[in-house]
Amino acid sequence: MEHILPFAQAHGLLPREGLILCAVSGGPDSVALLHFLREQGFSVAAAHFDHHLRPTSGRDRAFVEELCRGWGVTCYVGQGEVGALPGNVEDNARRARYAFLERVARETGAVRIVTAHNANDNLETVLLHMTRGCGLQGLAGIQPRRGLLARPMLHTTRPAIEAYLQTHGLPFMLDETNADDAYARNRLRHQVVPVLESLNPRAVEAAARMTDRLRADLARLGPWTPPAAAEPLPPVEPRPVAVGETVDTPLWRLSTRPARCPDAPPTPGAFYLKPLGPLALRPRRTGDFLHPPFRTGKTVKKWMIEAKVPRIERAATPVLTAGETLAAVAGLGPQWDCLAAPGEEAVFVTWTRRE
Repeated sequence: MEHILPFAQAHGLLPREGLILCAVSGGPDSVALLHFLREQGFSVAAAHFDHHLRPTSGRDRAFVEELCRGWGVTCYVGQGEVGALPGNVEDNARRARYAFLERVARETGAVRIVTAHNANDNLETVLLHMTRGCGLQGLAGIQPRRGLLARPMLHTTRPAIEAYLQTHGLPFMLDETNADDAYARNRLRHQVVPVLESLNPRAVEAAARMTDRLRADLARLGPWTPPAAAEPLPPVEPRPVAVGETVDTPLWRLSTRPARCPDAPPTPGAFYLKPLGPLALRPRRTGDFLHPPFRTGKTVKKWMIEAKVPRIERAATPVLTAGETLAAVAGLGPQWDCLAAPGEEAVFVTWTRRE
């Protein structure tokens, strides 16, 4: 665990001032991270999300709550029936968990949300990306920081975490699904990584160095933009939008309706807005700024470049405003502080790309 503070300092992950919100599943990695932050004198709170995906999830929740009580750490608990949502269960679980963490961070004023992703997780992520045919971004592995989210253990190996737990006599829970090789990540962990470590016992550390270098290279290269094409499409025509109305632009269809916000994560194409004022569509303006959920805030222009929105489509990509506030951009997502909280009266917004 000696790598945590130097790595965090190098990447600006753990400010000494302000609350650190630590995501704690109850597993060995997150328990070790919470204990380490507490022992190092950080102002820390814990956050646990129960996905209701396993019969033992209630056991894990109770363990985390009891652990935090014993350590004098405030614990925030959320839950959701992730298995009932359509689509990929793992993706839905991740979205629900991060949406919960971001909501708690907003409510508590936390300056960072930290997760216990470690150096072994980083290597496994790189291998997964490789099997899918990734580019430099995929080979760069897990990002140390994205907005409020920080991962200070990316240079800490799983054996180092296990040694820390043993030294301090820390209890933890084990997720029984980690032994199930039906999951691609588990197969890599159990079958591929041991082969790599037989070739180089420090393969995990080598992968951490490689991803550091690639992230540095990517930062120097900057975002890639495609070459300019034919004439740009005409800009979006400004117009008001009534709640309950569906509006078509040349590229996008916007639908809105009144609703009560559920306890479900937002997506770029479907989300619940606070009733902040009259809705309207307009084209992007110079200086427009967007801070989507769990992402870094940037100008809309930069978001469009990173998302590879063709230059000819940028003026034709609609911006949704609520009162005087930029609330969302088609294809890029909503403004995080415009999102309604679960249970609140809201406006349900969907964007659909038109053919």
